[in-house]
Amino acid sequence: MKIIAIALKDIKQSFRSLFAVGMMLGAPLLITGLIYFAFSGLSSGKTGADLPTMKVAVVNLDRPAENQQNYGALFITFLKDKRMPGWLQVSELSDEATARSEIDQQEIGAAVIVPEDFTHSILSTNSTTNITILQDPTLTIGPAVLKDLLIQLTDGINGGKIAVTVASSRLANNGVKVDSAVQQSIIQQYSTWYSNLSTDMHHGQEPELIVLPALRQSSTPTSGAGTNAVANLMAQIMAGMLIFFAFFTGSYAAQSILREDESGTLPRLFSTPTLRSTILAGKLLAVFSIVFVQSIVLMTLSSIAFRVNWGEPLSAVLVMLGQVVAASGFGILLISLVKNSRQAGAVVGGVISGTGLLGGLFSASVPNMPGFFNSITHFTPQGWVMDGWKAALAGSSADQIIPTFIVLLLIGVIFFAAGSLVFRRRFA
Repeated sequence: MKIIAIALKDIKQSFRSLFAVGMMLGAPLLITGLIYFAFSGLSSGKTGADLPTMKVAVVNLDRPAENQQNYGALFITFLKDKRMPGWLQVSELSDEATARSEIDQQEIGAAVIVPEDFTHSILSTNSTTNITILQDPTLTIGPAVLKDLLIQLTDGINGGKIAVTVASSRLANNGVKVDSAVQQSIIQQYSTWYSNLSTDMHHGQEPELIVLPALRQSSTPTSGAGTNAVANLMAQIMAGMLIFFAFFTGSYAAQSILREDESGTLPRLFSTPTLRSTILAGKLLAVFSIVFVQSIVLMTLSSIAFRVNWGEPLSAVLVMLGQVVAASGFGILLISLVKNSRQAGAVVGGVISGTGLLGGLFSASVPNMPGFFNSITHFTPQGWVMDGWKAALAGSSADQIIPTFIVLLLIGVIFFAAGSLVFRRRFA
């Protein structure tokens, strides 16, 4: 009973401290929340949701010969494609003067001017021409995206021109007459191929804005790949924050031993009939309990606020318990090596940040990390906990989690034992 009474006293003191509660719960949720809201447009499945609507006018001045296709019309077809961003609204105007006037009056944001000789330049091997983009000078992002889209289209047109030149040369060498109809056929075939290639590369059936490795496989269809990617990203970020602040809390809670020693409370407690082993056991139980409560609260709140799926319940429980034991043991050992509370702040901050960095807590969501870095993470307890959460988030069963759980238990027990031994010798 004395062990529990001592533990409850330390737990009450910790949760009465605004700083402690802020670091245990507020900081990890705030950091993750800022990242979450930065990706809020993606998490809702909307690409380009933050861009305002921009009206674009196409002025097709192309004047092909009577028997030639009007290739200037490709710009209208391309920009009106249903796979284009929703904020891009395209219309047609008859002349450049009207386009300039509407830009001056801010009725449109940009205009694409297709020259009169556009088709002629495509079908001619020696001719070149320029596409003009007029824009509202107060706009930046929209016109820049429009320019990139048109570069994609003109690259395909230039490729078609090269295809015409090469094919015409080969056909002429084989005695085949190359007329305007043959040239248009070649360009049409190339355009179809290039359009399909661009669709596969940049659009697909479900356009994605970011590409991230899937963490959790599900047999239930989801609302979109972009949503899954952001959810996976948030899960990994939250797991890193959960681990980092669990280890910080373990060290901070253990500092109560130093504070009571400096204030004289601990020596007076040692002068009572209560065994020193009982007093230290109560302190250790308090550290474990505080980290346990912190982990439960953060996991629950992140599931509600950020829709983090922590995996199979039993798998998540095993990783969480392993994390609590390892973080508590690490905190006890670290504080046992510190002389006083003045040193504790710098030592805890430096050691927890350094081991967290080496443990991969801040790079968990970064794909294609070097192989050697993944090996380094296993030299830190945080790295082992991160491995456990990655497996749980990926949907691993409890059987697959048990080896990592056992390693974390061993790490925690060894750290507990070493820290307790140092404290007992210190207060002997």
